[in-house]
Amino acid sequence: MTDLGPPPRAVLFDAGGTLVLLDTARVATTLAGLGLSVTPEAVRAAEGPARRVYERFLAEGGRHADGWGVYARVALERAGVPRERLADAALAVRAEHDRRNLWSVPAPGVQDCLQRLRDAGLRLGVVSNSEGTIGAMLAEIGLAPFFEVVVDSHFEGVQKPDPEIFRRALQRMGALEPTDVAYVGDVPGVDVAGARAAGLRAILVDPADAFADFEGAPRIRSLAELSERWAPPRPERAPFDRDAAGR
Repeated sequence: MTDLGPPPRAVLFDAGGTLVLLDTARVATTLAGLGLSVTPEAVRAAEGPARRVYERFLAEGGRHADGWGVYARVALERAGVPRERLADAALAVRAEHDRRNLWSVPAPGVQDCLQRLRDAGLRLGVVSNSEGTIGAMLAEIGLAPFFEVVVDSHFEGVQKPDPEIFRRALQRMGALEPTDVAYVGDVPGVDVAGARAAGLRAILVDPADAFADFEGAPRIRSLAELSERWAPPRPERAPFDRDAAGR
């Protein structure tokens, strides 16, 4: 069992790949419009390998701004898009993402996790590299009320892994030291590296075991592990028996 340490005072979350997952059905529908037959299941299976290539791209000095294209081409090719159609397919998928954020499917158990953490007194926020759509997307799927702050790189002019974007989140929440806060994300070179550079505790969420050999931070398979460790359910009290109490 992964040791997550004691509960922090606050938890900041990445959005895409952490709170919300890729809408693989919309990806498949977009590709079908180009005459390409790719199943949602194939797209989902391709995500893990694509994340590993994306991580390697960053480790070798690649710019995060270029990472989306790297990720998309690898995922699409592994999902079954012919190599000669990759450029067109990647452009179409990107256009659909710009129209409406493709990372918009709530992760399994996310609402229960957030509710339990809030009920346990933890403060919650979001720090995401995005295109200015995260706040609206979280509101649309009903998660926005859980968060005190939503920090979107599009409006900040700074992206993870730059520690400045994490510092801004802490400043807006107020009365928090970096060591009071845990950050949960899905990409080591962006989320773990950035959070640690800002002095936060970092946790990697990795449901597909894309980074099974990663040892740079505690690694969990689902968000439910957070609430299980930091907000365990209270034991149920036995029903009050008035007759027994009076005897």
